[in-house]
Amino acid sequence: MTVQSLDVQCQHCHSKTQFKIGHDDNQETIEKAIDNLQGKTQIQVRSIIKKHTIDAAEYGFALFACPECKILYNPYSVKVEYDNIMLFQPFHKCSRCNTTLIKATEAIEAYACKQCGEKKLTSA
Repeated sequence: MTVQSLDVQCQHCHSKTQFKIGHDDNQETIEKAIDNLQGKTQIQVRSIIKKHTIDAAEYGFALFACPECKILYNPYSVKVEYDNIMLFQPFHKCSRCNTTLIKATEAIEAYACKQCGEKKLTSA
């Protein structure tokens, strides 16, 4: 998978944001992608890899949204299934209201601009 770019612009305040989706080609395994993770998440994933059998892993940049504020975020996320029953998936929080983010599933137009708060986003 290659990192894809999604350029988004607010038609109200004209701010532009570039979101990334996926992971770099040189990160074809979770072991190679681990450096993109931050803080405790990186430590926990390293520990899981070292001590357990990995069944599946999903990682890379993804679009998340706050279900309350409708603001889009673009964290590097990870989901690791291991030992046939365990799952590690850290949560991301909204910087405005601290609500747990969910994967963005709606069209870009359904979300609000992070700068002005208006629902005037379009793909640039």
